Amino acid sequence: MKRSKLYMLVGALLLASLFVLPLWNITLEAPQYPTPIGMNIYITRFTGVGENDIRNINIMNHYVGMKEIPEVIPEFTIFPYFVGGMILLGLLFALIGNRKLYITWFGLMILLGTLAMYDFYQWEYDYGHDLKANAAIKFTDADGNPMTYQPPLIGAKRILNFRAISMPRIGTYLMVLGMALSVLAFIQHKKESAGKLSAVLILGFLVTGVWSCEVKPQKINYGTDACDFCRMTIVDRQHAAQLVTEKGKAYKYDAIECMMNDLKKWDRPAVAFYLVADYANPGVLTDAREAHFLISESIPSPMGAFLTAFAYETARADTFDSVGGELLYWSELKSEFDLTN
Repeated sequence: MKRSKLYMLVGALLLASLFVLPLWNITLEAPQYPTPIGMNIYITRFTGVGENDIRNINIMNHYVGMKEIPEVIPEFTIFPYFVGGMILLGLLFALIGNRKLYITWFGLMILLGTLAMYDFYQWEYDYGHDLKANAAIKFTDADGNPMTYQPPLIGAKRILNFRAISMPRIGTYLMVLGMALSVLAFIQHKKESAGKLSAVLILGFLVTGVWSCEVKPQKINYGTDACDFCRMTIVDRQHAAQLVTEKGKAYKYDAIECMMNDLKKWDRPAVAFYLVADYANPGVLTDAREAHFLISESIPSPMGAFLTAFAYETARADTFDSVGGELLYWSELKSEFDLTN
């Protein structure tokens, strides 16, 4: 069998993994849950990461007026047919062996994937905005408007005292790999006709691209990693910080002030994550844009700015009552370091 046909065949068969592997995951982190709770999303069902996770999520949703996570949604009856149809279509195209059909299959997958993501966003929007009027607890934002609870489509977001994280899972990565193989089949077919391209090299780039597509923070190895600004070894678990670019490169810092000073001369790719250590939970990083900052000479930081961050307002308030100081939020902290962006 020609390699182009084999690539298309394997690419189509990889979609079968969606029937058994999770496509997406939503995780909720909060102080009252030492072990985060969450749910995995398959093309046919929702399942809790832990035994009682969906039950616990539904209990929390009930109090603020959100809908319960249903056992069945219409998409669960539709998606299996779409996935099965694309598998059969891919196998047929592999049998025919026409390079234009390979790229056509890839285009159809892009279209269906886009529609699925839009449907997922609409589901999240309805889930977080359509609240019951008789909810036991009603929260409002700073302007007095009713608060909404929509999870992020992808990435992390602070909702009350929860950090909601929405990310693809192994089923999605295998699906993307299958799509990459259809492109490789398209290119390989040309090589088989003209003998000019190295399919092995192209496959290496495609596989590397697929598995590096998840942009996420990296573990800080305290006592080993060096600060990317001052080059000192990072040892303080209560004051460390990290920037992650949209291309997945992580920059680690021994102090929040080092991160802020590095941002002054930032000429690298756009930043996806701004992270700072939670003083109340050493070693745990939290989103700097939603953190609560304190400058107090009673709490030294590694580079002398006396700058500390907290994931939760209550923890900062307790510390402020003990040591005093200046209270700041992300926008004010940027002004403190003369950052305009």
